[in-house]
Amino acid sequence: MINFRYHLVSLTAVFLALTVGLILGTAALNGPAMEALETTSQGLRDSNEQLRAQVAQLEDQLGEEQEFAAEIAPAYLSAKLTGKNILVVALPGADTGAVDGAVEMLGYAGATVSGRISVLDDFFDPTNADQLVDLVDTATPATVQTPVTYDGVQAMSYVLAAVTTGKAAGTAVEIAPGDITTVTTALSEMSMLTVETAPTGLADGVLVLAGAGATDSDADARNTGMVTFTNEFAADGPTVYGAMTSTGDGNPLNALRADSAETVATVDNAAFTQGQIAAVAALAEFINSGTVDHLGIGEGASALLPDAA
Repeated sequence: MINFRYHLVSLTAVFLALTVGLILGTAALNGPAMEALETTSQGLRDSNEQLRAQVAQLEDQLGEEQEFAAEIAPAYLSAKLTGKNILVVALPGADTGAVDGAVEMLGYAGATVSGRISVLDDFFDPTNADQLVDLVDTATPATVQTPVTYDGVQAMSYVLAAVTTGKAAGTAVEIAPGDITTVTTALSEMSMLTVETAPTGLADGVLVLAGAGATDSDADARNTGMVTFTNEFAADGPTVYGAMTSTGDGNPLNALRADSAETVATVDNAAFTQGQIAAVAALAEFINSGTVDHLGIGEGASALLPDAA
C-alpha cells in the first residue's frame, strides 16, 4: 500500500528532475543567448552615442550660425527702418529673450520702439469674453467707433490697436495719452496685459511675437483669438507675426499663412537670432514697399530672408 512517504519522495524526485533540467538547459543556452544579447546591447549603445554626437554637433553648428547672424545684423539691418515707430506686442508663449532680441534688431534698423506690451493668457480665455465686451463699453475713446460684434477678443483688440497705433481700421484717429492709459490700465488690472514700455499712440508698423499656440481644453478658442487679435492690428498698418516655431496643432501662424497671407507677414523661427533679423527685415519690406513676406524654415515659408532688392 502506497503511503504518504512514497508520495513525498516521488514529488521531490519530480521537482529535482525539473530543477536539474532547467539548470542544464540554461547552461546550454546561456553562452549563445548572452552573447547575442550583449552584441545587441552594444550596438544600441554605439548607435545612441553616435546620435548624441550628431545632436551635439548640430547644436554647435546652430550656435555658430546664430553668432554669425548676430554679428552681421547691424550691417544687414542698418537704416531699414530709420524714422519709423514700431509697436512690439508679445502674445502668450513668446520667449522674453526672443522679444528682447527683436527689440535689439529694431534698434539696428534705426527704428524707435513706440511701445512694448505683453498680452496675457486671460485676454484669450473664452470665459472672459463678457468682461472684454463690458470693458469696450467703458474704455473706448470717444474718437474711436467700435465694430458691432459680440466677440470680446475682436472688439477689445480693435480698441487696443486703435489706442496704441493711432489708427482704427486703417484710418488715423486722434488719441490722447489718457486714452491709452485708460485701456492699458484696465487690462492690466484684469491680469490681461503688462506694459514694458508705455505706448505713445503712434506706430508705422507692428511686430507681434508669439509661441506655438494654446494646447489646453480651450485651445481652439484661444488660438482663434490670437489670429483675430493679429488681424485687427494688421487692419491698422503693416504687421509681422513672428512665431517661435511653426509646429504645434492649431498654431495661429499656420492659420494666418492660410487665411491672411496678403495682409500679415510671418516668420516661423523667431526664437532664433536669424528669425528675429528676418522679422525686422520683413517689417521693413512691408512698410517701405508693401511686400508681404513669409519667412523661416517651416511649411509656407518662401525664404529665410527677404529677397535682396
